[in-house]
Amino acid sequence: MKFRVLIVSILLSFNSIGQSTESDTSTTHSPKKATLLSLALPGAGQIYNKKYWKLPIVYGGLGLSVYYLDRNLKDIRFYKKNLIAIQDDDPSTLNETLFTENALEQIVDQRKNWRDLSYVAIGLVYALQVLDANVDAHLFYFDVDRDLSLFILPYTDFASGPTTGLHLGLNF
Repeated sequence: MKFRVLIVSILLSFNSIGQSTESDTSTTHSPKKATLLSLALPGAGQIYNKKYWKLPIVYGGLGLSVYYLDRNLKDIRFYKKNLIAIQDDDPSTLNETLFTENALEQIVDQRKNWRDLSYVAIGLVYALQVLDANVDAHLFYFDVDRDLSLFILPYTDFASGPTTGLHLGLNF
């Protein structure tokens, strides 16, 4: 019994570290956490990065890809059923379309290609939102103040003779 109490107290003491070098009010923004959150739930990394305006883009892309995947799967089943109705010798099964056997085979093949592209689109949207969360977390503290600007001004120098040109300047 004493051994169990000792183990439990050791496990509970891992969370109670004495003093930390950082103050409790300052937290660091972790790209690893943003990436893991985005892997676990699409859009969670964007929420962690406080980029809420990206959520409709993420879910719109995923929703559209899933919609087309579902549509293509339904079309494959429908046209395949009609293709089987043409190929079997059962007079009770009818072709509900006006397509011939060759046309139905081509349609089924085309829908299968589109289905595969839908899977690729889902994977790409998912991977892009994970990549976006990671990059955005890396740039979380990047200063985009209005003072960072490049300006171009005309330049004239009359001291060494009349010369003209362009002057490039950078505000920090």
